[in-house]
Amino acid sequence: MGRTLLILLAGFATSFGILAYSKDRRMLESVDRMIYRVEEYSAKNTATSGAYMALNKLYVSNSWRTGYSSMYLGSDSLSVLVDDNSTDLSIKPNYIRVLSMSYNDGSADTTKVMLFDGGFGEFAVWAKDSVINVITTDSALGLPTPSLKMAPAPYMPEINKTDLENAALGQSHVESGVSFHPNDSYPNGNFYESGSVPNVTHVLGDLYVHGGRTIYGIFIVEGNVYMDPDGSLFGVVYMPNANTSIDHLGGGVDLGRIRGGVITWGTMDGGTNIIRVRHWPTYLNSFISNYASDNQPLRVVAWE
Repeated sequence: MGRTLLILLAGFATSFGILAYSKDRRMLESVDRMIYRVEEYSAKNTATSGAYMALNKLYVSNSWRTGYSSMYLGSDSLSVLVDDNSTDLSIKPNYIRVLSMSYNDGSADTTKVMLFDGGFGEFAVWAKDSVINVITTDSALGLPTPSLKMAPAPYMPEINKTDLENAALGQSHVESGVSFHPNDSYPNGNFYESGSVPNVTHVLGDLYVHGGRTIYGIFIVEGNVYMDPDGSLFGVVYMPNANTSIDHLGGGVDLGRIRGGVITWGTMDGGTNIIRVRHWPTYLNSFISNYASDNQPLRVVAWE
């Protein structure tokens, strides 16, 4: 009996020793995992903080490209690179890339931010959807300038549609029919109604610009825009709805001409012909100052 008891006690002691060792080992592994998690979160937070620091600098001066190197936030090392198309050709024009990289003894992390540097008024065409058979030209000489075409746009601007509609209503320029076919020189042969106040027309259906006619002002078009050969529009076309288009009608190689700018949630297609849009900052600036003044030129378009 005594010998049996000793054997049992020895067995219990061995078992408890094994269990204690196993428990201690699990505890150490748990502590290791916790430390790794803390280091991982710390590196991630530092990388995010570096990105925000760079964004603050860029909002003060969008030409800042210095970045940060060999900085420390607590126990984390931080470096931030700021590049654009002039320093890295893999970055598209008008974009700025921020790479915020951090590491510590146990982990590393990178935050990548892409910004678009430029307002929509700097472009002859700003389209959410595709743009084909459209030539954009500069204001100075009317020379073809593809960089004045932004499609698909990285974002759509904030535009005060209610104020536009109220302006059109106040000027008695609301066209509620299925289609609107304005006469030559509509509405008064000028972009402006009076002084510096632009003409605004709200077209609830489709707008047809017939050949040999030139129309003026800001046009909010809920439907489609159709341009005949040698039809011209001097002003700004704003198309707030998706699944709409600006199309060229007719044959030959004649152009549909827009002098000013186009902002559309839809598409533009010159078909077998061409639509030529000449960038005209005067008209676009009038549109922006009156109806789209809340847009900042520097905007975050991607965050990873």
